[in-house]
Amino acid sequence: MSVALFGGTFNPVHFGHLRIATELAEQLQVESIRMMPCAFPPHREEPEVSGQQRLEMLQLAIGQHAVLQADDIELQRPAPSYTVDTLRLMREQVGTQIPLFLCIGMDALNGLDGWHEWQRIEDYCHIVVSSRPGFSEPQSGLLAEWINQRRCNNLAALKQSAHGGIYFCELTMLAISSTSIRKKVSDGENIGFLTPDAVVDYIRQQHLYE
Repeated sequence: MSVALFGGTFNPVHFGHLRIATELAEQLQVESIRMMPCAFPPHREEPEVSGQQRLEMLQLAIGQHAVLQADDIELQRPAPSYTVDTLRLMREQVGTQIPLFLCIGMDALNGLDGWHEWQRIEDYCHIVVSSRPGFSEPQSGLLAEWINQRRCNNLAALKQSAHGGIYFCELTMLAISSTSIRKKVSDGENIGFLTPDAVVDYIRQQHLYE
C-alpha cells in the first residue's frame, strides 16, 4: 500500500484539480489520493466560503471515485496549520511502514526552505514535485543541495522505503483556476464546463461567490 496527499484551498474544486489528482494516482500507483482542503491563514478575514463548504464541494466532486478521497485533517486542526504537523498526524493514521507521498508544485518546492520545520518533512514522507509553468528547481544553495541528496527517479526503488525521497513528475495542467470560477459566478456566467455539475448545483443552492 501507499498513500498520496494533495492539499489546496479548493475554493472551489474544479476539473483541473481532479485531473491532477487522477494523474498522480496513475503515475504513483497509490491506493488513495487524500485531497485535503487547507484552513485559511488566521490573519485573513473570515472567508465567505467556510472550510466545511469547501470540503462538501470536494466530496461532491469526487463522488464514488475508487482512489480519490476528501480528507478534513487540515480543517480539524487549530491554526496555524503546519504541513509537518499534518504529516505527523497522517503517519499516526497510516502507520510507519506505508510509503507516504506529499504532492506539491515546483513553485512550492522553491519556497520549501521557508516552511515550518521544513527539514523534518522527509522524516514522514516522500515529496512528489510536479512541474509548474515559469518555475524550475533551485540550482544552488542549501535547498538545492538538500534536494539533490534525496532525489530518486525510480519509483519502485522509492517505494522500498516509507519516506525520505524526492520524486519529480510531469502532470497535465488545465487552464482553469478557482479565482476565474469565482469571478464568473459573481458575473453571472456559466461555470458548467469548469467543475462537476454537483459542484455547480451546490454553489447555486448555497449562493456562493455571488
